[in-house]
Amino acid sequence: MKKSLNRGQALVEMALVLPVFILIIIGIFDFGRVLHCWATLNYQCVRAARASTRRINPLLTGNMMIPSAFPTLAETASVFNQYRSPMMPAENYLDQNTVTYNAGGNNVSVKVLFSQTGIGTNANSVGIKASYTLSMITPLLGQLVGGENKPGAITIHAYASESKE
Repeated sequence: MKKSLNRGQALVEMALVLPVFILIIIGIFDFGRVLHCWATLNYQCVRAARASTRRINPLLTGNMMIPSAFPTLAETASVFNQYRSPMMPAENYLDQNTVTYNAGGNNVSVKVLFSQTGIGTNANSVGIKASYTLSMITPLLGQLVGGENKPGAITIHAYASESKE
C-alpha cells in the first residue's frame, strides 16, 4: 500500500529541481561567453597597439618620432579587426568610426572600433581603448548585472598601451 503513495515523488522532485539546474547551466555558459569576449577584446587591443608602434623603416627615421615612420590609423584598425572573434559582431562595439585610405589607387574604407591616442602623432606611446556590449542569455542573470548602456547586458572595457620603437 505504501508503494502506491510514493509513485509521483520523483516527478515532483524533478519538476522542482530542473528549472534551477537549467538556470545554473545557462549561467555557466554566459560566464564562458563573458570570459571569451573579455579575453578577445584585450587581445585585440594589445595586437593593435603593438602593430601601431612598429617602425615601418627604421633606417630612414632614426630616433625621430615622426608620424610617417609608423603605421596609420587605418592599418591599425585592420589589425584590430583581424583579431575580432566571429562571436562578437561589430555593431556591439561602442566606438564606431570609418577611416578611408588609398591602397594601390583604390580607396578602402576600414571600420575603426576603438578609440586611440598617439597614432598619427609624434607622441612616444600609443594607447588603444575599446568597449564592447554583451547581451546576457540567462534571464535572471541579465537582470542582475545590467550594463551601462543597455539593461540585461554588460559592457566590457579593454585598454592597451605600448611605447613606440
